[in-house]
Formats: sequence, structure tokens, C-alpha cells
Amino acid sequence: MEPKAMMEGVRMAMGALDCPICNEPLVPPIYQCGMGHLICKSCRNRMTKCPSPLCSTTDFMRCFGMERIAGAIEVPCCFAKNGCTEKMAYFNMSKHEKACQRGPCFCPEPGCGFTAPSLAIWGHFTRRHKWPCTVFRYYVEFCLLLQLGPHVLHAQDGSSVFLVNVVPAPAEPPVLGHAISLVCVQPETSTGSKRSRFGLSLMFSCFTGHHQLLTLEDVRSSSLADGLPKDVVCFVPKASGDDSAAILRITIDTELAYDDEKLEDDEDSEDESYEEEDDE
Repeated sequence: MEPKAMMEGVRMAMGALDCPICNEPLVPPIYQCGMGHLICKSCRNRMTKCPSPLCSTTDFMRCFGMERIAGAIEVPCCFAKNGCTEKMAYFNMSKHEKACQRGPCFCPEPGCGFTAPSLAIWGHFTRRHKWPCTVFRYYVEFCLLLQLGPHVLHAQDGSSVFLVNVVPAPAEPPVLGHAISLVCVQPETSTGSKRSRFGLSLMFSCFTGHHQLLTLEDVRSSSLADGLPKDVVCFVPKASGDDSAAILRITIDTELAYDDEKLEDDEDSEDESYEEEDDE
């Protein structure tokens, strides 16, 4: 028998797929009482009876039919207008949208209000605000002149955007040096983590014979919703002479990306374990 064609114009209130107690999407395993009232696993674990005011049932069982429905209904990403073509189960929508690279990032310039996906906003920085930009390649050292203000770093393969911000070190005059902040411009990861998946090494020299090396295992990520990056990566002391030509030697790598992808695969495997869970 040929499968039935998809019916156009079918509508469904997505609230029907939410737990009536916590209002979060029903994620398998899904439970129901003898009267058919649905409840998520988290709420079921803290309820002694069915929460429906017209029901006093105390027993719950797995609702495999609803689990199949919940897993079969796909919804588009809310950032489809930004170019995301992904579709996912309704209960996975929030997880996807937190990690979606088409999610909005924000221009930190006061009063601007511009938003765009991370891979598009760098053009706004350079064209509208005239921030300097350096194109780099992963694992290849590049030089950055130490100057006050924001500086955009754009990967040559177009896969990522970083923002460096240099401000005077927080000290009473005379200024003792510069404070350097650096973030990967991107939305948060699916776990809400601030990790960007990128590593960094930064080297500088303040005077002849001096070299200082900083290594970061994971660069912080930010959508810049809170403004220019403020978390200081390092301080560059002011040299005794003119430091206007001080150079930062930077290398950015992607090694952590592979570790994180493996971790996410492991987490996904754990999420699927509910299929083997027995009724309680």
C-alpha cells in the first residue's frame, strides 16, 4: 500500500503537546493515567495522583501512542527567516534553537539595535561602524596591532567570527597597560554553555627579550546581547617606552570542536535510552 500523501493545511494547537502541569513540551517517556490525562516524567515523579481536578487516579502508565505522535510531528526552526532549514521534533525545538547558528547576535554599539546571524553580523561591524577586521586561518599564527577598541576576526573559511576588545587596564592614572577581551560571536550551545569550541594561544612582548604566552582551552562564546566583551583574557603591561607598535601574536584552533561533537553524540545516545525503559 502506498503511504498516504501529506495533507496540506492541517493545523494543530501545539499546546496539545505540552505537559499540562509544567507547560514544557512532552518529552518521551510520556505517561498517562487511566482516564487518559497526560503528564511528563518529571511531573509524574513528584505527583501522588493525577493532577486533573476531575480525576483521582493514582496509577500512571507509559503512553507509547503519544510518544510516537510527539516524535513524528516536525516543526521548523524559528530562525528559518535567517536561513535555517532544519526541522526537528517539537520537543527538541528549544534545544536546537539554543544552538542554532542562524540565531541572532547583537551589535554591541550603544543605540544601534542591529541583529543578524553570527556569520553575517561581522559585515555590519566593518561597514557600518568601521571596526578593523583581520581575516585568519585556523592553526596559523597571525599578528594583531595592539590598539584600543574592538577588532573583528573573521575565519578565512567563513565558519566563525571573533571579537577582540582592548581597553585601558583598570588602574588609576597613569595607565599601566591594556586589558584584552575576546569572544567567539555566536549563540549559546545547546546545553547553555559559554564554550565556543575553539582554543586560543596568544603571545606578546613588552620589551626586548620579553615574551609571554597565554593558552586558552576554550574561548568564551557570546551573542553580544550584553554589549562588548568584558571578560579579560589577559593584561598587556605598558612598556617603559612607546608601546604603540606592540603586537599580539594569535593562533586559533578548532580542536575542541571534535571533542564537543563526540560529547554531544554521547549525550544524544543517553537521551534515547528512554525507549528501553520499562513501565513502572
